[in-house]
Amino acid sequence: MTDSTAYDYVKLVLEEEFLKVYLRFSNHGILHYELTNILEICAPLVKGLDEDDRFLRYEVIGTIADYLQEV
Repeated sequence: MTDSTAYDYVKLVLEEEFLKVYLRFSNHGILHYELTNILEICAPLVKGLDEDDRFLRYEVIGTIADYLQEV
């Protein structure tokens, strides 16, 4: 998965699974910053994996949830 594809994938998961957080980040103008942080944490997960892999989605959701608890 390329970096831009991974970014778009993580953005989509954040928007679909954590809509209130996504909107809050967007409204405060920090969406790109937060997505970059989340993508850095998710980098080992998204490297070489298929976007259609549902287990990848579950891992990304869990990673985002963990990140949001720390923020």
